[in-house]
Amino acid sequence: MKAKGGPAATALRPILDTYMDSAVALVGCNSRGLGRYSCEFDVLVVGGERRQSTTLKIGEASIDLLFCTEKEVLKPPDPEHAMAVALAKPIRDTSLVLSTGSAASYAVFAESAREASRGRQASALKTMGRAEAALAKGALLDADFWLLAASYEYGYAFLLSKEILPSPSHLLAQLREGSKGSPSSFEGVTIGAGLEAAGRAGCGARMEGVTVLHDALREGSKAATAESEWPKARTEILVAKSQELMIRMELAECYSFLGQELVDDMMALLRIHPKWTLATLTAGKDRLIGERLVRQVGLARGEPAVRAGLSLLKRQVSLLTRQ
Repeated sequence: MKAKGGPAATALRPILDTYMDSAVALVGCNSRGLGRYSCEFDVLVVGGERRQSTTLKIGEASIDLLFCTEKEVLKPPDPEHAMAVALAKPIRDTSLVLSTGSAASYAVFAESAREASRGRQASALKTMGRAEAALAKGALLDADFWLLAASYEYGYAFLLSKEILPSPSHLLAQLREGSKGSPSSFEGVTIGAGLEAAGRAGCGARMEGVTVLHDALREGSKAATAESEWPKARTEILVAKSQELMIRMELAECYSFLGQELVDDMMALLRIHPKWTLATLTAGKDRLIGERLVRQVGLARGEPAVRAGLSLLKRQVSLLTRQ
């Protein structure tokens, strides 16, 4: 991707000037040649201590600024981080910490991918268990949400099993490529994630609903971390990506991308209110989400659709686990 103001080095000059003593690298889709015009730069800054990640705008370029220590580059804390380090593209690396860490992580890339896939599989199984428990209690909204979350966990697990590092706004394209010869794997995600609603109207409604959730995270919560985790720049990136995908007529990709953001938002709200359930978020005098918003974001599938999606996803996760 090229920012409107020029190539990556020019767009990132303020970052390089601010963190003059730090190694800096591109990670994410732009480090692997996947970036679209609207994709942000995922920038890794290596320093002496770990800091809170943030999203910001520099001119017309969008930046996800990620911080880690040299120790975390040389020995990443989890396998997905190791895969990202292996594929990082250094911008400045005077101490060679990025080159050293990248070479070490690349040497164990296949092993990291397998370990990461197993972790995602375990998460998918746990999340499907929550969906089944919610169905048993008649909590259809909760079941719908946990099925959605489990579908993405499975999608990530499947890609990782193919040694593909997932990128959220490119997920379906990656799944299509990775599932050649096994279309049921792709179907497990598309049905479980409810992508049959991925028309222009569905994408527009979900985008509007997710931006409302961003507002709830910024303004409706007193949690100290809400502002830093969901700054306005994050919403701007979300809207820009979604609009570009709709212009390109990549409607299923758009709906999928917004679904992943929806899961992140709802999980953040549940962390802020750990004693709440999804039903609590949508009912009662203190509710943060109304029925209209639930419909907008696509969490109003009927029980037959949820059960069918869960059944298909269980088969696919079981198959992947055996493989």
